[in-house]
Amino acid sequence: MTDNQAGIALDSETLYQQQQEIITPDGPTIIAVDLQTPANIGSLYRLADAAAAEKIIFIDNKPGAFKNNKTVIRTSRNTCQRITTDFWSHQQFHSDYQTLPSLIALELTSKAENLFSTSLPKACSFIVGSERHGIPDNILNKCQAAVKIPMFGRNGSMNVSHALAICLYEWHRQHTGIN
Repeated sequence: MTDNQAGIALDSETLYQQQQEIITPDGPTIIAVDLQTPANIGSLYRLADAAAAEKIIFIDNKPGAFKNNKTVIRTSRNTCQRITTDFWSHQQFHSDYQTLPSLIALELTSKAENLFSTSLPKACSFIVGSERHGIPDNILNKCQAAVKIPMFGRNGSMNVSHALAICLYEWHRQHTGIN
């Protein structure tokens, strides 16, 4: 018989107690432009919670348009009830974007840098775009930088929530020393 090298799965109470002991810094702001898929919206809330994001700003989504959506609630595991959320119009973004921390687009552009060889600013906002059209050019033009995740298969992109998860954890690796 061999020793269990992986350990045993934690029960929910033990996991909850461990999470309460973790001191987390304020993470980046998440800005989501024109997202349409409730599962992706729910995933953004869950990521915001997991990565201690400052808040989520949804651009061109009306307050309440998905707040009570069952898919959003289920996918977010109810984090949509406690994450600070703002709803801005495109017009408000163009008026107020300078009040936000550095804008970093998570987008495939001609100048996008490899996420893993880029120094991400401590105070920043990660912008993700719609599932179909990405980040609109008039918002992309306001960003200080764009980052991309290297892809090794035939497909050149990945789901918006998956890409954001990788980006948020790379930010944490750089600024909070997680390994």
